[in-house]
Amino acid sequence: MSLAPLLVALLLMQGTGSVYAYNLSITLANGGVAMDCTEQYSPCQMLLNQNVFKNSSEQTAVMESVTINGVDVPWELRADPDGNPMVRILYTDAIAPMQNATLTMNFKITINRHPPEVDPALSGTLAEIPQQLKEMYPLAGIWDPSGLEDPGEVFELAETIRAGEENVLLILRNLILWFEENMVYSYNNTTPQTVWETYTGLTGDCDDQANLFVLFCRIYGIPAYTAIGPIYMPGQVNSDSDHNLHFHTKDVGWHGWAMVYVPSRGGGGAWTPVDLTYFQGGTHRGGHIASTDWRQHIRGAAFYWKDTAVFIEYVNYDHISEYARMRDAIIGSDCLWVESHTMSPAGGPAHLESVLLIALIASAAVLASSLLLRRRRCNGLLNKPPL
Repeated sequence: MSLAPLLVALLLMQGTGSVYAYNLSITLANGGVAMDCTEQYSPCQMLLNQNVFKNSSEQTAVMESVTINGVDVPWELRADPDGNPMVRILYTDAIAPMQNATLTMNFKITINRHPPEVDPALSGTLAEIPQQLKEMYPLAGIWDPSGLEDPGEVFELAETIRAGEENVLLILRNLILWFEENMVYSYNNTTPQTVWETYTGLTGDCDDQANLFVLFCRIYGIPAYTAIGPIYMPGQVNSDSDHNLHFHTKDVGWHGWAMVYVPSRGGGGAWTPVDLTYFQGGTHRGGHIASTDWRQHIRGAAFYWKDTAVFIEYVNYDHISEYARMRDAIIGSDCLWVESHTMSPAGGPAHLESVLLIALIASAAVLASSLLLRRRRCNGLLNKPPL
């Protein structure tokens, strides 16, 4: 294992942000056949290749320990197809019949963010987005128009929503208001929906809706992607099952939102969250999640409001197809996968207040590139008025 990433992370951790401890434990209980840990889509191969929390100017994550069956194991860092950091655990032993392998990973995450100004007068136009940046966020991956049964219909609706607007923040406003009026929050407990399914059904959970929002942004030429990560939620305990997959979370919920590039008038710009389903001041009205001011989806996003940690970003890779392949491989195997997550404050001015606006909705998890399920979907986060 290289010490350089850890040393850099430790130096960056000397800040004043909120600090959280995150524990992930996965037990792979093998059935009656020896399991090859080098075979692609083997449950053991998935166990040994894990995405880990990202580092950025606003978030620092240190991986404090990695063990299998309580013993420290060597590992190396690499990247998934979208550039997200991954740990490859250097463990090649086969898992014998009826043998268990338990992977435990402990992280310390420091988050230090401040909500941006949301002022259309300061926002640039579509023409002020650098062309090179636009080209880095094409209609590719899960946003490839070939995956839409009627792309012309979607593009036409996108232009209707834009209504000729050129100011990027006002385009986002139009999109946000369309989502509030038309989209109904729901969830499924197997795999994420395609953007076409979300579009035609006008329903979806946090990441489903974020993916559709990103599609519209990319149609306009606005760089955008979907981000996924956990939120500290004291007192929330949840257990779900999906065939031979079992998930347990304590004091944590998983969430998804859109990240959008907003140019500044006269030059420059910044990446801005747009949270469609879990934001400060949101209310639940007949399945729709509404705001009193569209800016709440940005300034009140869970990204700022609840110190949401960034775990993975979906940029151009088709994660949804990968989900299906990997989930099918686990379900078709002779094993049990038991995954547990806990999150707690570890110092700094962490948010300790009770969470009042959460509906505890059961949601099973789903797989993505070389990582299991719970960390890829929102965890039933839904704003409701206080009781």
